[in-house]
Amino acid sequence: MQAEQILLRQLRNADPTAFRRVYDRYVQRVYAFALGFLKSPEAAEQVVRNVFASLWERRNTLDEDVPLNGYLFTMTYSLMLSAFREQHSQCHPQEIFQRLTTQSGTDTEEQVLYQELELLYQKAVAQLPPRRREIYLLSRHEGFTTRQIADRMHLPDATVEENLSRALDALSAYFQQHSY
Repeated sequence: MQAEQILLRQLRNADPTAFRRVYDRYVQRVYAFALGFLKSPEAAEQVVRNVFASLWERRNTLDEDVPLNGYLFTMTYSLMLSAFREQHSQCHPQEIFQRLTTQSGTDTEEQVLYQELELLYQKAVAQLPPRRREIYLLSRHEGFTTRQIADRMHLPDATVEENLSRALDALSAYFQQHSY
């Protein structure tokens, strides 16, 4: 049995040591991922707290066959979108990614904001060239490091970094172009 599966089994059994090992292994990556999108250390820290609190609350439902890093980063992404919804009343994607604005409105407005941001984000990612999209998804959704991506794709680290940089630039440009 793989070490991660054992760790997940221990976590499902409410082992605080297993939780601490998961926390220590992923906290910095989750924080960096959240900070990269939210641009606010306080908001990123809140997302990190929510991710790990949710992990503990949902520990009984964890599937040992689902990679933990993918699970954590999917949860982080979802919580980041929720943070955007809670902090913004206007659905202007460019403003959302540049600065924090006013408090959000009704639940219906929040749901519409979430759906619009999710759709816009998915379209932005889909327009990336295939290799750049794969590198971006491995980094931002799967939590792979530059070195891990380079090894997996048989590329130099510099190529991975350049593709990540260009992907982020392209996503930013897409949001600028499609803001309203």
